[in-house]
Amino acid sequence: MSEQVLRILLFIGIGLLSARILGEIFERLKLSSILGELLAGVLIGGPIFRLFGDKGSEILANFMDAEILEQFSQIGILLLLFIVGLEINIGDLRKIGKNSLFISLIEVSAALVGGILTGYFIIKKDILFAIFFGTLFTATSIGVTVRTLGSLGKLGSKEGQTTLSVAVFDDFIALILVLVLSGALFAPEGGNWIFTILKDLGYLALFIIFIMFILPRILNFLENNYNIFSSAKTPYFALGIIFSLLVLINYFAEELHFSGVVMAFLMGLSLQQNKLIIGEIKEPIVKFGEGIFIPLFFFSVGSNFDFSSGSISFILVLVILLAILSKGIGTFAGSRIMGFSNRSAVKIAVGTSPRAEIVLVIAGIGVQHGIFDSNIYTMAIMLVFVTVIMTPLLLKLAFRDKRKVEPELSLLGEEKNKSETIIKHED
Repeated sequence: MSEQVLRILLFIGIGLLSARILGEIFERLKLSSILGELLAGVLIGGPIFRLFGDKGSEILANFMDAEILEQFSQIGILLLLFIVGLEINIGDLRKIGKNSLFISLIEVSAALVGGILTGYFIIKKDILFAIFFGTLFTATSIGVTVRTLGSLGKLGSKEGQTTLSVAVFDDFIALILVLVLSGALFAPEGGNWIFTILKDLGYLALFIIFIMFILPRILNFLENNYNIFSSAKTPYFALGIIFSLLVLINYFAEELHFSGVVMAFLMGLSLQQNKLIIGEIKEPIVKFGEGIFIPLFFFSVGSNFDFSSGSISFILVLVILLAILSKGIGTFAGSRIMGFSNRSAVKIAVGTSPRAEIVLVIAGIGVQHGIFDSNIYTMAIMLVFVTVIMTPLLLKLAFRDKRKVEPELSLLGEEKNKSETIIKHED
């Protein structure tokens, strides 16, 4: 076998083993398995290997150096969002769609303004840098939110549904912002930046139309006229076809600087009504996703944390704090305006706090065009790491059921009433 294949096998073996074991331990401790999977990445990706000195550093370099390893783990987040798209209730999403869009607009506006002010006054760069830097504050990691809410059994709650739809709108708005700003700021000399923006937005619209309307009709046509799925002679034919389409859609989306995970979610929604395909693919997709690829994704996120990058600066801590606060305040304000209670607004604000996929895409675009340096990219990674770590813990606290105390109080009340009745009877 080639060296690269051996490194991939090493990644899968050590990464999955450690992620699954620590994830199980954390679940047994009544904590989110995501934390265990992230911790596995942090530990295996850093301190443990470095305990062995130079040899350990060499092993670490061989283990973590290939870019394909991180790309391989991205299959996990694609499957997670695809599964959510298959399972989510479209009717419920439509009911809360307007409210969620309003909350998202308020939230993204607050986060964008917070990011621009941070870039200009805290990092002290020019206004063009500050504007593009502001987009780093806007996106939400749908995968982290969905998996945490699912593990808590709260994805179907009103707050859970709202959080999911707000997160989807966040990523769409962030995606459009990046397309518009990158087209305006990074247009080639002599090029028409307005044309570039309209072209990119047109590609995005065509992409969504294809996934939501054209693709399901093509699959239905092939089944209704040629029984391509129901009469397949090879096992799991539908699974192979749908998975390959999912991967190809993600490839072309990323090539056009769209969010592959959002497209995976939309693909799941578009196939939801095809009962034959759902019956063929849903169970094995869930098993492969939850059992293998999704834990590997969170392991990979944790492994990005680098202890050797130097001391954590005051500026870094301040930027991360402002990113969390600006987005949280915007979400809370939008939720309260739309009639949610303080407690529900806090739940939604916490649920939309994690960043991951799109933030790293934005940071990569900034580096590619020379507007961000390695320090800003490291800052983006740290923002992802901190928010992904804190969200499961805070969501668990926010959704903590206080009704467990109520039966005890009601029992005390019943005892008190019984006592009063006995006393009156004796009198």
